[in-house]
Amino acid sequence: MPGTALVCIGCGPLSSDGGQWYSAGLHPWDVTGNDDDKFRILEKLLSDPQVIAVGECGFDTLRGPSHDVQEKAFLRQVELSEKFQKPMILHVVRDFDSVIRLHKLLKPTQSWLVHGFRGGPEQMRQLHSNGILVSFGLKHNEESLRQVPSEQLYLETDGKCTIEQTVLAAAQIRNEKTQAIEWQILRNNNILLQR
Repeated sequence: MPGTALVCIGCGPLSSDGGQWYSAGLHPWDVTGNDDDKFRILEKLLSDPQVIAVGECGFDTLRGPSHDVQEKAFLRQVELSEKFQKPMILHVVRDFDSVIRLHKLLKPTQSWLVHGFRGGPEQMRQLHSNGILVSFGLKHNEESLRQVPSEQLYLETDGKCTIEQTVLAAAQIRNEKTQAIEWQILRNNNILLQR
């Protein structure tokens, strides 16, 4: 339903339906090192008010080009995030060190949110202490989801379930009412998008 989800479109076209929110970015799997045309498309997409976030972008040690090529593409997207004042949605597989290092170095004004976080509480706290947020889908570390502070709780479907299923799972793990989770998620999302 339009207006109820953030849909990641990569560098693809916006839907003609209207009323939908999008995230646009160059996923590390799609980075080639010769991406100038993609970045021109991405910059145009980010100027559209329906596109409210940059991403997915980030690092994947298991798939995609070399780390150096991924980092160059990531840095270009950080620049776009700052230019258009839109938060970043991060895809990170086994390379949180690079994300933390670059966040410390660049000191971005826009939020960075790791999607599909499955790490443990200690890793979550390390990210939070460095100003990086995390989002939970149906596959997650239960203790991390239980311990995440309410004001830093973000949930997602990753296109694999409904948001109701994700909220219900979080409510059961956190021993909270689904309405309380829904309210907190809406509040946190509004804060994330206003930074």
